Amino acid sequence: MKKIAISLTALLLAAALCSCSRIPDYSEPQFSDSSSDGLESTSRPSTLPNNGEYQPKEYPVTSRDYSAKLNAEGGVYDIGADVSGEDAMPYDGKGFVRLKQGGSLTHIVTASAPQHYRIIIAARSEKGASVTFRCDGKTQGAYYIPPLDKSKFEDGDYTFEYYAVDNVYLNSGSNTLEFISANGETEIDYLFVENSDAVSDSCYGIGTACANPSATPNTIEFMQYLTKNFGRQVLTAQNVTIGTNAEIDAVFKAVERYPAIRVGELAGAVLEDGDNVEETKKDIELAQQWSKDGGIVAYTWHWYSPNALRGTAPRDFSADRALEPINLNEFALLSAEELQTMLENELISAELAAIAKDLDKLAETLKPFAEADIPVIFEPIPDPDSGLFWWGNSANSYKKLWQFAFTRLCTYHRLGNLLWVWNCGSTDFYPGNDYVDIIGQSFYERSDSSFAGRFTALSEMDTARKIQTVTACDVIPDIDVMYRDNALWLWAAPAAGEFIINSSGTLDETYNKRSALNYFYNHKLTVTRDELWQ
Repeated sequence: MKKIAISLTALLLAAALCSCSRIPDYSEPQFSDSSSDGLESTSRPSTLPNNGEYQPKEYPVTSRDYSAKLNAEGGVYDIGADVSGEDAMPYDGKGFVRLKQGGSLTHIVTASAPQHYRIIIAARSEKGASVTFRCDGKTQGAYYIPPLDKSKFEDGDYTFEYYAVDNVYLNSGSNTLEFISANGETEIDYLFVENSDAVSDSCYGIGTACANPSATPNTIEFMQYLTKNFGRQVLTAQNVTIGTNAEIDAVFKAVERYPAIRVGELAGAVLEDGDNVEETKKDIELAQQWSKDGGIVAYTWHWYSPNALRGTAPRDFSADRALEPINLNEFALLSAEELQTMLENELISAELAAIAKDLDKLAETLKPFAEADIPVIFEPIPDPDSGLFWWGNSANSYKKLWQFAFTRLCTYHRLGNLLWVWNCGSTDFYPGNDYVDIIGQSFYERSDSSFAGRFTALSEMDTARKIQTVTACDVIPDIDVMYRDNALWLWAAPAAGEFIINSSGTLDETYNKRSALNYFYNHKLTVTRDELWQ
């Protein structure tokens, strides 16, 4: 079977980006220490009974006004340069730091109280860049800096713009902040730190309706169950190697509990060689048994291109020409015979016919779940903005492709058991509220952070609020940190293969320690398979 390049599918999707209002010019930390400033010491209370499971840890949270501005050139940097006052471009202080790809800038900030903060940088990038943000050695998020629009400036007077990672918990006293130019060259003028709140509970106020127009009563009830748990508990989940339960078996031997969700891969569903057909058939059987045993079934679909190449890379297929017709939804409702007739009469492209044919194959693969009325959490064509896949070549064609697939599977094939997961970090690729049930994210950062900043950014996107989940990660998040930051992703699923097991199929602790898995699976705030439906 061809190998899918999914181990780094979300390198650029680590955390939140947002623009900020004008920043006051404070050269020293500013905070109030009087008893009349509303100083309040709080922590999220743990009122849960002690029934043998791990209870949420308590982190002190002291609400206190704070702001500090730090010029970049005052920090420590390895691959950067001070820009002198002779430079024509405006900057603050004595200069700014230019980081080449891989370069880093480190600053120490002295926080006035243990609480959540907003970490803002004034930055720019000529060609666009991604800057990873680490706090005390742990990745917390990333800043995505678009290419300079030089048409907006005169005489090369390119100003710095503000970008932020929000909801970062800092301890009282010294905290090390590190900014790494992970992709592209970046110029940073200064950083600004100010107090912020934890994620608001309002992000959990979502509707229970299914996007699927053919949704069965059982699927609607399942969606209601997920909605009820969002913000209350985190479902355990695990991605598996196609045709096996190897990762789940290894986890069970380590913690003696099964994950609530088994996440399979449908890549082979469109292939016709014997090995892939048998692998996919075996996987469907395992998923059906998983459902009978009380578990939740989920599938990701990395689509091997609908042409002879059968690849996933950007160069392997272009959907632009295929998706030119204005009335795509009408074509999505035509039978295979009608589409073939239109192809023969040159009324549709061969590419569109091939897309429809692949979707029909996928529908046949998924039909056993529909016939048994087993709800399936379905995550097709993920991470379009990662630059890794052909379905992400164009945001416009991606949205059309998603909508065509949605209509073909839900309305034409009437697969009323599918809940649709859109996994992306850019609203440019969002296909619309009527086509999405759940928003997913993938994190490959070697960090057990809650990625609360990203959680907040997603909940504040210009879309209807949706359930948010970690569909794939290298390191399982720290459940206590998720609770502390109020970033309770509905589930978190470690990736398959090397992220959980070694070549012999036993637990590999390179990414996830046995102790961390045991703590996560036996925590009061997580749900395992035996705890579902309670």
